This record gives sequence, C-alpha cells and structure tokens, in this order.
Amino acid sequence: MSFINNSKEKLIVLLSLLFILILSYVGLVIYNNKSLKEYDNKILPNTYIEDFDMSYYTYDNSKEKLEYSKDYITSKKIKVNVNSKEFEYSLNDLGLTINIDETLRKIKDNQKKLDYSTKLMMINGTKKSKYSFIYDIDNEKLKNTLNTLKGEIDYNAVNAYFDTSDGVVYKDGEDGFSLNIDNSIKNITEEIKKGINEKTNISLAGDIIEAYRNDSYKDIDTMTSSFSTVFMPNTYMRNINLNYALNLINGTVVEPGEIFSYCDTAGPFTRYGYVFYYEFVGNGVCQIATTTYNAALLGGLEIVKRYPHAKKSLYVAGGLDATVASYSSGWCVDMQFKNTYKYPIYIKAYSYNGVAYVEFWSNHDAKGGLEYTTSSVQIGQRGYKSYLHTWKDGEEIDVHEIDTTWYIED
Repeated sequence: MSFINNSKEKLIVLLSLLFILILSYVGLVIYNNKSLKEYDNKILPNTYIEDFDMSYYTYDNSKEKLEYSKDYITSKKIKVNVNSKEFEYSLNDLGLTINIDETLRKIKDNQKKLDYSTKLMMINGTKKSKYSFIYDIDNEKLKNTLNTLKGEIDYNAVNAYFDTSDGVVYKDGEDGFSLNIDNSIKNITEEIKKGINEKTNISLAGDIIEAYRNDSYKDIDTMTSSFSTVFMPNTYMRNINLNYALNLINGTVVEPGEIFSYCDTAGPFTRYGYVFYYEFVGNGVCQIATTTYNAALLGGLEIVKRYPHAKKSLYVAGGLDATVASYSSGWCVDMQFKNTYKYPIYIKAYSYNGVAYVEFWSNHDAKGGLEYTTSSVQIGQRGYKSYLHTWKDGEEIDVHEIDTTWYIED
C-alpha cells in the first residue's frame, strides 16, 4: 500500500513539473513574440550600417539620424588607382549621395526574412548584422571629377626617334596613357554596388597609347660611310639650295632592298624652298646628289642610276659626279642607289663651315668587314675612268671600274 502511495506522489510531482515547464515555455514564447513584435517598426539590436550602430532605432528615427549624418558619410575618403598611381577622393567628389530610403528598406526587408532564432540571438546580443549604404551617383559630377583627373595624368606617346646630336642613336619610344572616362565610371559603379568601406580601392580604366617604334632601327649603330664637299664661295643663293636639299634628305631611312631616289626625296627642284640661282630654280642641288652618290660608293652599295654633268665639277674628282634635274613634264634626271645591306640605312646630311656632309649609318656588320675607296684616272682631254677599290684587313682584295665618263664641255 505504501508503495502505491509513493508512486502516485511521484507522478503528481512530475506532472506538476511538466505543467510548470509548459507554462514557462508558453510564457517565454509569449514574451519573445511580444518582444519581437516591437521590432516590426524598429531596427533589431546589433544592426550596423557600416560604422553606424542603428540598434533600437525606429525607421523614422533612423532616417532622421542618417539625414543629419549624410554630409559626414559622403566626406569619407576612398582610394582610386590608375596607371600605377593612387589618388584619394571623398564620396562627394565622386558624385555619391546616400539613398537613405533604399538603405533602410533593405534592412527592413532583410529583417523580415530572418528566422525566429536569429532574431532572438540579435536581441540577446550574440549575433551582429552589418549593412552597406546604398548610394546614388551623380554621373555629371563624377564625370567632371574624372575629367579633371584626366588632365593631370594623361600624357602623349613619344615616338621612337633618331638622336643625331652625337652620331646617330635610335631612341626607343615611350607609350602614352589616356584615362578612359566611360569605363572608369562603369568600374566605380560596379564597386559601389558591392559596398564601400575603409579598404575600398577602385581601379580606374585607361588606354595605353602605343608609341611608334621600329625595332630593326636599333641595329643602326655605326657610320658605314661618309663623303663631304666644299661649298663654292660667294654663292649665297646657291648655298640656300644646297642646304635645303641637305635638309630634305636628312633623316631618310632606306630599308634593306629599297632603292633610294634623290629626285623623289629632294625633288622636284622647283618646289617651294628652292631659290633661283644663275640660270634656274634649285641650281646647286647636284652638289648634294654628288655627295650622296660618293657616300653610297664608299658604302659598297649598288648604284642604280647616275648621270654625269656636261662638264667636270670643281668639288669632286672627274667621273665621280652625279647630275640631277627635274622638268615640268614630271620627268627627272635622277641619282639612285639600292640598299644591299641586311640592315636599314639612316642618312645624316648637314653642313658646317661651308662643307656639306652626307653620312650613311647602319649596323657595324653591314659591310661584312669590307672597306671601300674610289679613284679617278683621266683619259684624254675630257674623259675619266672611275674605280672602286675593296679592302679587307688593310689589304686590297678587288678593284673594278665604276664608269667611264666623257664630258662634252670644258
């Protein structure tokens, strides 16, 4: 009998405890639901918009707080980098303003989606939720900022060129750079969508402007031949023509296998810049053609066209002159040579102290270790034979006739 009574007592105690637990649970649920109900129009604890703690604020109060702070928020600096350079701009400089309504709407929508337990953990301070501001962009203001930056960082390409201040050296070009405004705006817009914080570093877009360069010109390192002739004294107008012709052929590059035409490069000899001297405009250009012709001979190059004067020139040995002339019909008496090297030839032409110089520059291996000289032998009263001598290691290994010239005037 005592055993039965004890069992009944235990059962009553257990049922009482269960009832208390159920009652406590129901009370807790009611309490929690009541607590959560408060956050239908209030932001949950431990909710941040970037560095702003928005816990317990109603959405109306949150809007007031953000309106008051928006200038401070948009004064925040972020970094942008472009072409290996870094710049700092405020959000305001980049045309950014916070969209307060959308930012709070995002929080409200997300808060509604949170499950019961997550909300309770936030209320009890064990879970945090962090948001980024949603920004609107004033594209016109952003474009103005980027245009100002563009003016600071853009630079033109510097094409490769020949430096002739001391010999001839091919200087490599430097590429230019241009900030791409449209693509930079796209980059900024995409980064802003991801959210902005103190570590944000936005890469802007730019275009490389390639400099013109020709790598084969880097092979030009040696003066392979040169020739000079003395100006005639007291011929001011004639010397204008000589210098103008020198300027026109100076800087010419003759590619391997290419034929250089003096008429195409310095002619026609009636063009603007030439002056009248003695009998016709351009009188005197033959001296530069002759100087160029002899530089080609001494470079061991192939002569394609060469015509002598009617009478022997005073500035060069007999048979080694070259005349040129252009006519209104378009026909031209020309001097031509072919670049038989494997390398380009740069022609440097200038005058100094009454002397005209024409230099051919190419690679140190262009002539294959050969050197060349010329000679002239008179035959009869008005005839000359010209010869080209080939040398290697100081020894003459060949001599052949260049041409036989007969002058028709004394």
